[in-house]
Amino acid sequence: MRAIEIDNLKQFTTALFARDTFDGFLVTEASFSTITNITINGHINQEFMGEADLALPENKEKAVYWKKLRPLCYEIVKGQKVPLRFKIVFMMPSDVVLKFLDHAGLDFEPVEVNALFLNVNFQDGKLTCTTGTSMKAFSLDKSLEDAWDSQMVRFLNTIQ
Repeated sequence: MRAIEIDNLKQFTTALFARDTFDGFLVTEASFSTITNITINGHINQEFMGEADLALPENKEKAVYWKKLRPLCYEIVKGQKVPLRFKIVFMMPSDVVLKFLDHAGLDFEPVEVNALFLNVNFQDGKLTCTTGTSMKAFSLDKSLEDAWDSQMVRFLNTIQ
């Protein structure tokens, strides 16, 4: 796990809310404090979806892609005042996890990896991104965590 403080807030939040930079990430949860507190559960509500919608490739995951939530979240945060705080928990889709493991040359099977996370947290005027990994079983091997941290640092550096 690694915490990265973002220096250029304007550039980062533009990439986050106004561009497709994060659209390939899933959102497990998001919360915003503006005039009121708003919490979004990013897990797909299957009861709302029809069978045809559930069969679409972008809905095979249990969480919704940021590209679907981004316009709503942008509406929540835009305005004359900066939000008091917001937090977005991003997760990599399973097919991207598979590619990441292969590209990084890691010896983990995809079924061993529960999730790869990137938490975006804005509070008290500071924006911090924190990486995270979740394995299905305990492991002393930190190569996945190290590779994910490095990948996310490279990704975030392209934004700043």
